[in-house]
Amino acid sequence: MSVLTEGFTNGNGGEEPKNGGSAPRCEAAGKAVTMAMVARVSGVSQGAISSLLNDRDYGIRVSPKTRERVFKACKDLGYVPNDLRAFVRIYPELGETCLLVSDRIPGGIANPFVARLTASLMAHIPRQPSSISVILYDEMCDYSAASALPGPLHHGTASKVLCVGAGNESICRVVRERHLPTLILGHTHTMPGVTSIVPDYHAAARLALVRFVQHGHRHVGIVGGPFGSHDPRLAEMSVAIGNAAAQLGLTINPDDVFSGDLNFESGVVAIEHMRARPSKPTALLCLAESAAGGVIAAAHAHGMWVPGHLSVITFADHTGPVDSSVPITTVALPVDEIASAAVREADRQIREGIPADAGKITVGVRLIERSTCGSLAT
Repeated sequence: MSVLTEGFTNGNGGEEPKNGGSAPRCEAAGKAVTMAMVARVSGVSQGAISSLLNDRDYGIRVSPKTRERVFKACKDLGYVPNDLRAFVRIYPELGETCLLVSDRIPGGIANPFVARLTASLMAHIPRQPSSISVILYDEMCDYSAASALPGPLHHGTASKVLCVGAGNESICRVVRERHLPTLILGHTHTMPGVTSIVPDYHAAARLALVRFVQHGHRHVGIVGGPFGSHDPRLAEMSVAIGNAAAQLGLTINPDDVFSGDLNFESGVVAIEHMRARPSKPTALLCLAESAAGGVIAAAHAHGMWVPGHLSVITFADHTGPVDSSVPITTVALPVDEIASAAVREADRQIREGIPADAGKITVGVRLIERSTCGSLAT
């Protein structure tokens, strides 16, 4: 799916072209602003300016200081090039937001987390009505060649790149060379110049496990993702749960980790496997709300009272009620706050520059008490 831009607005209030159309040139003192005028004001050759604005290698090296001087001259003169790629390079704040989604994410762009994230990003983009391109990418592909890049990056219309899934280093490198922000959403990435925006998974795990312990539960199981999954979000959640359990003196037996696709059916299967065991967990932490719904439905079907016989807490990417027959106690990893932080940080980096090192912004989480966690019935 790709939701393309509806057009750009230049600094003089005029509308720029829709996806590749010709842009009107601004008038300055009764004359159209030309590249020759930009060259004269900046003291840089037209060839160097063309190389810079069109992101082409004409054998002309342009230093960062020269780049800043050229872009300042373009903005001061109100220069609006005919080429949309050049326009976005001069005015990156008006470029397109591109959300890259790994093709390994279950469901792709229809994944519930991705769908909520896309809607939240569109709501937080300052220029309304907003637009965003959502593109699948291959984590292992080499995108070093410009022709191989995903559409908005290949065409040069994207100036803010957000990514869900394991970061593709060739894409991150290309975007950084263009002096544009790259943000990884949902997990930590350590490539220089890339900023990760991540829920506080350790705090989330601790909130859930502490609540179980407060209700007397020491035998805790996990309803997790597919066995051997490469999803970095799930991996980071699992590490956080292990660390929090160790701090609380809890031992989570590998046999009490029920792997699945984190959908309703995987929650049902987790209960079936749990019931077949002689020693059963008295509390389950689910990594997705759909799986928690399946857990509770299957528990009720087998006469298990929640929370009297089994306590359940789920991670969820929102603070609203979870779709279930009973209100599920939730640790919210709010996607809306991730989106808000991403939009603010992308805009800040465009204004102030791309960081040299890897960065990380941690988003707070919170426990929402409902009715599925309590003490065992006596």
